[in-house]
Amino acid sequence: MRRGRAPRILHIGNIANNGYNNAKLLNRAGFDCDTLCYDYYHIMGCPEWEDADYTGDIRSDNYPTWQAVNLRGFERPRWFAQGPFRTCIDYLIARCEGRTEQAERLWDDLATQREETCAILRGDVPPPSRMEKILKLSGKAIRKFWKLPYILAQRTPVGRRLYWAIVGGKFRRRVHALCEQFAVAFPNRPDKLLPKELQDFGSSYNRWAELFQHYDLVVGYATDGLYPLLVGKVPYVAFEHGTIRNIPFEATTTGRLCALTYRLADIAFITNCDNNVAAKRLKIPNYKWVPHPINEDEHPTTEPDRVRREVRERLQSDFVIFHPSRHHWSASRNTDWDKRNDILIEGFARFVREVNPRAGAVFVEWGQTLAESKAMIAKYGIEKNILWIQPQPTPRMNAYIQAADVLADQFCIGTFGGIMPKGLLFGTPNLIYLDEAMHKWCLPEFPPILNTRTPDDVFSALKRLYEEPGYAKQISDSGIEWYARHHSSRVVAGAFAIAVRDATASRPTEIRK
Repeated sequence: MRRGRAPRILHIGNIANNGYNNAKLLNRAGFDCDTLCYDYYHIMGCPEWEDADYTGDIRSDNYPTWQAVNLRGFERPRWFAQGPFRTCIDYLIARCEGRTEQAERLWDDLATQREETCAILRGDVPPPSRMEKILKLSGKAIRKFWKLPYILAQRTPVGRRLYWAIVGGKFRRRVHALCEQFAVAFPNRPDKLLPKELQDFGSSYNRWAELFQHYDLVVGYATDGLYPLLVGKVPYVAFEHGTIRNIPFEATTTGRLCALTYRLADIAFITNCDNNVAAKRLKIPNYKWVPHPINEDEHPTTEPDRVRREVRERLQSDFVIFHPSRHHWSASRNTDWDKRNDILIEGFARFVREVNPRAGAVFVEWGQTLAESKAMIAKYGIEKNILWIQPQPTPRMNAYIQAADVLADQFCIGTFGGIMPKGLLFGTPNLIYLDEAMHKWCLPEFPPILNTRTPDDVFSALKRLYEEPGYAKQISDSGIEWYARHHSSRVVAGAFAIAVRDATASRPTEIRK
C-alpha cells in the first residue's frame, strides 16, 4: 500500500446491504471503498432500500424497478456497482484508472441493464419477436461453441487437456494448488476438493485478476471471498453473516470452497457471536468479531413522531411493540431460520389479557409461516391489537423503531443480528433471547436488553416496562451508551483499520495507479 493515500478496499457481495453499509461508513472514515454487487437485485441489496424513503410500487422484491418510483432526491453513489458481472467489472476498472468518460457511459449502461434484466425476470417484457429469437439462438450457439472445451473436459481426457490449455497456465496451477491446500487444511474430511469443481471459474479468472490489482484489500461477503482466494495476489477478509455456521461443513462443492475460503483468509470477520464455534472447527488462524454495520443516518422525511401518533391512533393504544422480524417458526426450532415469533405472540396475548387490553403491536407481513402466526393471533383473539405493515425500507423501519415503546427481535438462536443494535441506537428497549455465555469471547459488556426466551419471559418483561416508566428509561439510556461503546460506526471502522493494517502488512499487493 502506497503512503500518502487512503487504503483502497473492494467489497464483493451485498446481502442485507452489509457491503454497502460498510463501504459507506468506511468512506466517511477516510478509506477509499467500492462495492461490487453483481447479478443480484433483491431490494435488501440495493442502496435505495437502505437510504431512500421512496414512494411508489417497485413491482417485485427480487427484481425491483427503481426508475418507476419517487426516490425523493436520492442518487446512488458512484462507488456502488450493481448489474451484470462483466459490465460491473468494466465500470470499476474504468473508474479506478480514471477513465471518466468511459466510466460515465458504463454507469448509464448499468442502470439500463439493471432495469432490462429485472423487467425480463419479472415477466413484464413481452415475448421476443422472431428476429430476436434468431439472434438469441445465434448467441447461444456462439456461447456453446466457446464452452465446447469445457463440455468436452467433463467427458474425455483429451477434452480436459484442451480446456486447461485454453484457460491458461496461471489458473490451472492455482486450481491444483488450492486442491492441495484443501487436503492439507482438512486432512480428516472424507470429501475432497477436485480440480473439475473449479473449472467454471476459468472464464472469469482473468477479469477478477485485472480488477483486484487496483485494490489494497478485498472484502468477500458470505462466500464471495472465493474470488480473491482464487486469484491469490491480494489480501482478503472473509466476512460472514451467518454463512459460516453450516455451509463450510457440507459435503458439496459450495461447502468445500466456502471452508477453504474462510480457512485461508488473511482475516475472517465473525458478525454472529455464536459463529466462533464454526471458526474453531475450521481452525481459522485469524478471526475476530466485528459488529454488523448499522445505518446511523437520520432521514429528514420519516418523522418518527408522526409515525408514533399514527400507530397509536390506528391501534387505539397507549403502549406499542414493534416486531420487524420475518415470520419463520416451527416445532423443529431450526436455528438457521427460526425466529420463534410464536413465543412473542403467546406472551403478548397474556399481557393484553391480564395487564393492558389496549396494548398494540406492529408486525411486518413477511416470512414462511405468516399464515401460522395469523392463525395463532386469531386463536388468542387479539386481532384488533395487531397492525400489519409491509416490509419497510431502512429509513421508515428506523422510524417505526423510534416510535415504539418496545422492539421485539427473535427468541431462538441466542445471538443477534442487525435489529437489536438499532433498538439500542435509538433507545428503544429490546426483547430478545441472548445466550450470555456465547457472547463473552467478543463482548466486554453484555448489552442492556430484556433477555426473553419463553412466553412467560415476554409477559414479565412487557409488564415491567409498562408499569415502571423509570425502569424503561434506564434501559433506554443504557442501550444508547452501550451502542456507542461497542457497536457504532466508529467501532466498525476501527476493526477494519486494524484488518487493513494486519492483512496488507502480511504480504505485498499490486496497487492501482
